Amino acid sequence: MGQVSKTEDRLSKHDREIAAIRKLVLQGMKMLVRNQTQINNLTAAQARTEQTLERFIRSLDVPRTGTRNARARLLDPLSNCSRPIRRNSNT
Repeated sequence: MGQVSKTEDRLSKHDREIAAIRKLVLQGMKMLVRNQTQINNLTAAQARTEQTLERFIRSLDVPRTGTRNARARLLDPLSNCSRPIRRNSNT
């Protein structure tokens, strides 16, 4: 009888260990799904940011009324533009 009792104890301990390992694996799988969702959200946000940046960069090349050569003056304030940069006299 003692032999059977030891065997049953070992089997129940083994079953508890397997159940604990199963719980760990399931938790890990849930974490992977959560991480993948966050990565997908970040990827979408990055794509939107790139589009916005591209639109902003393209908008710098569009001439606007009253800002003729403004970009050239910003890039090279000492250039010979037809209109000088106006500075506040309050400073």
